[in-house]
Amino acid sequence: MKRFITSKKGKALVTIVVAAAAAVGAWAYFTGSGSGTGSAQTATPASLHITQIGAGYDSLIPNNGYHQDQCFQCASITEFGNDIKLANPGLQRLTSAVVAFRNWNSGFNGVPITLSIVGGPSSTVTPTIAGAVGGRPTVTNVTFPFNNYVSQEFVYKISFNASPPADGLNVALSSSPNNTSVGSNPAPGTIYMNIGTSPASTGDFPTCTSGGTTGSFTQWTTDCGPDASGNPGAYGTDAQVAAGNADIPAVEFNVVGGVVPGLYPGGPSQPIDFAITNPGSAGVFVGHVQIQATGNSNAGCDTSWYPVNPVYPAGVALNQTIAPGTSFFSPSGASISMTETNTDQDACQGATVNLGFTATGS
Repeated sequence: MKRFITSKKGKALVTIVVAAAAAVGAWAYFTGSGSGTGSAQTATPASLHITQIGAGYDSLIPNNGYHQDQCFQCASITEFGNDIKLANPGLQRLTSAVVAFRNWNSGFNGVPITLSIVGGPSSTVTPTIAGAVGGRPTVTNVTFPFNNYVSQEFVYKISFNASPPADGLNVALSSSPNNTSVGSNPAPGTIYMNIGTSPASTGDFPTCTSGGTTGSFTQWTTDCGPDASGNPGAYGTDAQVAAGNADIPAVEFNVVGGVVPGLYPGGPSQPIDFAITNPGSAGVFVGHVQIQATGNSNAGCDTSWYPVNPVYPAGVALNQTIAPGTSFFSPSGASISMTETNTDQDACQGATVNLGFTATGS
């Protein structure tokens, strides 16, 4: 039925429709009681994997002890690089690259510099470059961030606009056999470059430099001697060529699973960076990562000569949740050095120091 509700003035305001129960199929019901059980499962966290980030290839010279560099502007070079082979086999995750530059002019910033993996990723940064002091070049190590997989062997190239203010910016050179501490050079005595003229005409390269094509990024043989009079010592004197002292760009490529290079008694500490992989589907909280030297490969070499900072068991304070996947901690704040004991430490020459990593929840 319909029922009309009216105001005191007799005007219809609201119409309400009330239907009989049978018209909409309503059910009568009884009350009762009962019981049952169920459950929910709380997952356990996945085990984390901690892997050191370090050099897969390194031709940097400790303490920036460079004697040679390659000029871009004066040799009409637009791209400069090399063919390198990482120490470990297979595909590897590249986290960063470092290039040593020597600058002969005033300091500057605002000039983009690009490092590219030929056929792969590239990274561009705009660093602040220190100026020359007392007519001598300063060294600036420029870091290029990456997060890409690369093959064990690849060719890289460095490029920037070498017009002012970067006309005095050169790539530092090191020796392939003497300064390559990690990884290797598959074709020692060669470099890659894009040069706009004959290398022999620049006064930077030995007159015998050959094999490449001007105007394109190609491989050139440089370790053929004698060195150019305008760039003495670069790429090899006759004696250096005979000894296989081939000059190459001073660079470092850091990968997950790499090593910490360049330790020697009383030398500077080197960073210990790492990656944490969480293979699970839920975050895992990590309070600290403890690092300690657990042994080394050479008999007679005392592992206690390699102190790690922060000292075990304090560890690196993370205090964060590690999401599923791989997280990089670079810089991590941890480092390792080699103590000068003022005794014979020759037993440690070439030693591999083993590091242990432990993640704690507090």
